[in-house]
Amino acid sequence: MARPTQARLNLEALRHNVSVARKLAPQSKLMAVVKANAYGHGAATIARALQSNVDALAVASIEEAVALRDVGITQPMLLLEGLFEPCELRIAAQLDLWVSIDNEQQLHWLEEAVLPAPLTCWLKIDTGMNRLGVKPADALHYYQRLIATPNAADSAVMYTHFASADDVHNQQTRRQIAVFDELPFSAPRSAANSAAVLAWPGAHY
Repeated sequence: MARPTQARLNLEALRHNVSVARKLAPQSKLMAVVKANAYGHGAATIARALQSNVDALAVASIEEAVALRDVGITQPMLLLEGLFEPCELRIAAQLDLWVSIDNEQQLHWLEEAVLPAPLTCWLKIDTGMNRLGVKPADALHYYQRLIATPNAADSAVMYTHFASADDVHNQQTRRQIAVFDELPFSAPRSAANSAAVLAWPGAHY
């Protein structure tokens, strides 16, 4: 017997939530994360519902991005986990994807690649989540190399990820914001996940 459990998606409610986020952070741009098949809700369905309401989409891997491009999603799209092989750089350039750089290997591949067009690069800074990203002390070095390579577009974005933004009593988010704010160079910044949009206006870059 098939399991009777169903998940019903209210796409209008989802679009309403986007409008709430925009009202809370009116000076910011909005990216919808649709990795892992939109957390099991259907990446193509969610991307189609949101692509006219958000400024960009984000996925984990090149395979997820290709699948969305194949069904006609044209919105700017960030590869959150960056590159796993150097050959993915050419695919990213062909599909006009944004790439995350979070380690030396990825940056080296970018510098050595021969690409049809420069890529918009997002430099991930580990401000305290301790999962992915370059250390704050190394961030300027990475950023200088990014803007020096012709394979990267003129303006790189730097971003970070909060570990405890849903806990308003936990001071870790405040510390992460402070570390991010103290980086010694100017670039477009992104940080606020959904919890930070709600609770941490200091993270609305």
